Amino acid sequence: MKWKWVLVIFTGILLVTGTLLAFNEEVRGALKLAVSSSPIVTLSSEEDSTTVMAKMDNGTGVQDVLSHVEEEGWEFEEQLGSTFLFSKGDESLVIMLKMWTNQYIVAEMTEG
Repeated sequence: MKWKWVLVIFTGILLVTGTLLAFNEEVRGALKLAVSSSPIVTLSSEEDSTTVMAKMDNGTGVQDVLSHVEEEGWEFEEQLGSTFLFSKGDESLVIMLKMWTNQYIVAEMTEG
């Protein structure tokens, strides 16, 4: 009887973990960051919008995201709180940063 309860609890834990990984892109991003050496991972990408995640490590996550954008040729224009504005020619890029947990930051980048 004791082994049945252990099996039920273990199965429940696996089910909850699997559900979180399947339906929550931030959980998948945190897992990718934990197993990779890359400072940034892409959570989702659409036509004009990309969402990335970085590990905060004493504030270096913000700098990792901004450096990644500047490496792609974008020039910093202005900061408005947790929103950063970049430009490249006639195009503009808006980056909105938010803390996901105290260890991870999510950046939503929208071109316009």
